[in-house]
Amino acid sequence: MDNNWKTATKVDRAALYHVARAIADTTNLSVENIMEQAFGHKLMVGTDYLSNFRSGTIGRPKAKLIHAWIAKNHLETAHAVDPRLFPKPHTNAWDDYIEEHGIRGQLQIKRFTKGELNLIKKIKDRDALDATLKLGEEFCFFLRSDVRAHAIGFEQYKGKWHVMPLGPNGSHIFQLRSDEPYFPIDTNGEIERLSEESDLDVHRFAVVVSQDANDLPCTPDIRDIGQTANLHYIDVLFSA
Repeated sequence: MDNNWKTATKVDRAALYHVARAIADTTNLSVENIMEQAFGHKLMVGTDYLSNFRSGTIGRPKAKLIHAWIAKNHLETAHAVDPRLFPKPHTNAWDDYIEEHGIRGQLQIKRFTKGELNLIKKIKDRDALDATLKLGEEFCFFLRSDVRAHAIGFEQYKGKWHVMPLGPNGSHIFQLRSDEPYFPIDTNGEIERLSEESDLDVHRFAVVVSQDANDLPCTPDIRDIGQTANLHYIDVLFSA
């Protein structure tokens, strides 16, 4: 469903009732309480809102309000009950995919010290950060690949993801070579130095790798990840 409640059918509105019922069963709210929260006022005495809601004959504007309130306050439960009515935002689905399928420990950070590359040791504790860098400290990425592969990088900061221009001349997709585990690499074959200049706190970096460039997502959307792709990630704290 496209969640256009102006054209919602009785079946859609009855399905919404079942979601509200499931939320009521797992909280201290009743379905009537949920409706009141959504409407912003007490239900009018003498109007059988509950029966109308259960049968799918509740007004579409009221169904829209209920849907919006549930999506804001109980999305996880609602998605589990009816993913058609309550699909997860793609960013949440992407985060879930990383937690469930992402490979941690192989993608690493290398910092530059006196012109030399120094490996930041991997941390095995899943709840610990993988690396800590100072603002302005220069670094690059390190990821070994047994074969020549295509790759694309993403960065998350404060819940928002964006594509990283890690390819030559700022392109998004780049080549990961078996004989060169460092990146990004410029057009002259030299390692490019990266740095974070202003955004304190934790950044998550993810790199998707595949021998088939068509299996790489162009955006952080799990629907675009092909079967041959592997996702590697690392969490980095940038401090002052």
